[in-house]
Amino acid sequence: MPSQSQKYDVLVLGAGVIGLSSALDLVEAGYRVAVAAKDLPEDSFSTGFASPWAGCNWHTFEDDGSSPAAKRDARTYARLAKVAATHPHLCKRIEFVDVFSTRVPAESRWNNDLVGGICEVTRDTYPIPGGHPHAHIWNSYIIHAPKYILHLASLLRSKNVPIVRTRLSSLDEAYDIPSIGPVSLVVNATGLGSFSLIGVEDPKAHPARGQTVLVRAPRAKRCIMNTESFMGDDDAAKPAYIIPRPGCDEVVLGGTYIPNNHSSLPDLVEADRILQACFDLEPLLAPQGGGWRDIEVISHNVGLRPARDGGARVELEKKVVGSATRRVGRPNSADKKQVGVVHAYGFGSAGFQASLGAAEEVVQLTNEYFGKPNNAILQGRQAKL
Repeated sequence: MPSQSQKYDVLVLGAGVIGLSSALDLVEAGYRVAVAAKDLPEDSFSTGFASPWAGCNWHTFEDDGSSPAAKRDARTYARLAKVAATHPHLCKRIEFVDVFSTRVPAESRWNNDLVGGICEVTRDTYPIPGGHPHAHIWNSYIIHAPKYILHLASLLRSKNVPIVRTRLSSLDEAYDIPSIGPVSLVVNATGLGSFSLIGVEDPKAHPARGQTVLVRAPRAKRCIMNTESFMGDDDAAKPAYIIPRPGCDEVVLGGTYIPNNHSSLPDLVEADRILQACFDLEPLLAPQGGGWRDIEVISHNVGLRPARDGGARVELEKKVVGSATRRVGRPNSADKKQVGVVHAYGFGSAGFQASLGAAEEVVQLTNEYFGKPNNAILQGRQAKL
């Protein structure tokens, strides 16, 4: 159980969408929470901080609805309805169009019932974007990523949750950060940091470079995805997708997915490829009568997705630390103590669409560590976003 002498019960390490969402649910579940991170929500131009760069939308990548990732996606979809109702400038439910070169039965998609039905069409009956022969039409959510991150941070600060900047060499340091004090449980939501953070050093964690183009296109209102581009065997997958941002005229055009590439510099040849491919899907991106070169570009962006071979890691680990390990040393036997860490990282492109479901898992694992019943979250008392 948490010590009464401690100011905080849990430290969340990482201020991306997973860390902030987890912190909010933990507060709602009654825990005293602090957040520490190298990159803060205001650092929207840090390429190593993936959350502000996301498109972002709810578009599950899972084929099996019973997988842990699909269950996180489903819980997040259900909770986004409330976010959209209360904060339409941050989250909005709009029409999605997925295009295919061959028929994909709508009923074969596990999220068919979840999203209220997926309509299967052909180009003989519907003007499918890009002239593709088959498409699915359905409704899902778009999110204004950088504003949503700031919103989560604002909610936490309104609940007196500190969000402090810190740079750690080892996980053990997190259990006694001077500005926060000792804690017995850390939530490791460091994303890419889990590859190099001593005490974690997960060899499965790696960056997946994504390049997008942010444009101003007030006439483009649909989210259009060439989903087949995600399904190939090419190590440098070149997706084509169009994601409007709620509450403004900005649209995110993508993109690329290049594993183990750390470059943060935009490739202008790739940018032209993205603009052309997206214009083919949605001519409304350009002014009336214009071509792809007439699309109003706001910025060229590169972000490093926190991917992980085998999928996200969401689990509780118990370990022993000592005060000497706070500075990357060997624990002094007299100072050893039992602590816990809830790992929540490696979500890759699915961070936002899995975030609220992942946060619920984090609370359940935290309850398990402290020996509390899993009823706060399970009975629906999620953070009011």
